[in-house]
Amino acid sequence: MEEENNNSPKEVFEQLKKGKLKKSTIVGLVFLGIFAVVTILGFVFYRELRSKTGWFATHDTGIAFFNGVLRVVPKIVTSIMILFLTLLVLYIVCAIIKRIFRGTPRRVTIGKLVNSIFKAVVWIVCVIAILAAWGVNVAALIAGAGVLTLIIGLGMQSLIADVVAGVFLVCDGTLQVGDIVQIDGWRGEVQEIGIRNTKLINASGDIRVANNSTIKVFVNQSRANSFPTVTVGVEYGEDLKRIERIFEESKGEIRSHLPLILDDPKYLGVDALDGSSVNLLFGAHCKEGDFFQVQRDLKREIKLLFDANGINIPFPQVVVNYREREKA
Repeated sequence: MEEENNNSPKEVFEQLKKGKLKKSTIVGLVFLGIFAVVTILGFVFYRELRSKTGWFATHDTGIAFFNGVLRVVPKIVTSIMILFLTLLVLYIVCAIIKRIFRGTPRRVTIGKLVNSIFKAVVWIVCVIAILAAWGVNVAALIAGAGVLTLIIGLGMQSLIADVVAGVFLVCDGTLQVGDIVQIDGWRGEVQEIGIRNTKLINASGDIRVANNSTIKVFVNQSRANSFPTVTVGVEYGEDLKRIERIFEESKGEIRSHLPLILDDPKYLGVDALDGSSVNLLFGAHCKEGDFFQVQRDLKREIKLLFDANGINIPFPQVVVNYREREKA
């Protein structure tokens, strides 16, 4: 399922009314408010800030230090304006992307990937714009960056491979946000497929991050219903036909106690003839996300059924032979 990293304005407002905002959120809102005020003032006094004949460029305080501070103020204000407008554009466009790509897990997955790419491009443009505001020769910087990118690209083939692999994972539809998969023996729900890596979260809340290029073989367990099985041992002296009849008569009742299963539980036969028990195999269809809970619930219902009908589940026994020592 898609997980929200940021609260919506409505949620923030509700938390603000209840006084439940986190300190980090309050600090962020304060800085955002300052940036908004500075941006408005920057547009209002744009001529004074950016013009060569403006007050900040021509005013002389008589002190070199303060003159230097005045000359730097327009650059600081312009940088803040660029940052604020970047955040505003990111918020608006990302909200539009989220709305466009909502619905099916595949659309959500593509939306997250497009979102990640868009953020990366916008932040690069933001940095270039801020450097230009401070007088850096951006044209020369971009030309040099092209050569530098080629050199770095040769040494960052793994990063490029991650990006390409991520695009193919999304386009092929083999992996989607919300899918439950096993990658290298680690089972979890796909939380995000980013530009470089894929995040999985398991039932314990642990998050595993795997580089896209390293995901060579995985098991997607969400494309069809799962079938958890339960093995229960009974004593060798029990009548198997009686047990089978009791289960067949009670499976409808068992299903009524297990809302997570999709059909009647099934008796699959004798699984093994163990040292002290005859192991019987049972199972039921369910959604993959309910796999372990259904397995636990099914064990409970079978135990209760056996107890109610006097069917014994054996436990390991050890026979100790005591030999008396002969008297001399």
